[in-house]
Amino acid sequence: MRVVKSVALAVAVIVPLSLAGCGGDSESVDTLPLLTAAPTVPETTVSPTTLAPVAEEFYTIQQGDTLFGIAQSFGVSMSDLISYNAIADPDAIQAGQRLKIPPTATTTTAAPAVESTIATP
Repeated sequence: MRVVKSVALAVAVIVPLSLAGCGGDSESVDTLPLLTAAPTVPETTVSPTTLAPVAEEFYTIQQGDTLFGIAQSFGVSMSDLISYNAIADPDAIQAGQRLKIPPTATTTTAAPAVESTIATP
């Protein structure tokens, strides 16, 4: 019990003295600047947009046409042309066959509008 009281007394005396030495001299006390709220500016928002639907376009295959050449002439990829028409065998196309041309402009949606503010210094 006597040891506990001695330890408690030592802690009670040593800790305050140790902390008093951390402050330095009283003449050179540095203070932190006062924090103030910065003015806020509303953020510009973007509304979702959708392109107008594109009318379907068709092409009738002519003798000597290739899917690659048709795709190039319409500005689409050959794989898009094949998948858009569900062509099982790209080597088995025939003159007179009618192809749907995939749209070159895709529907796009902008990021949803977000209400927020940006702090400026």
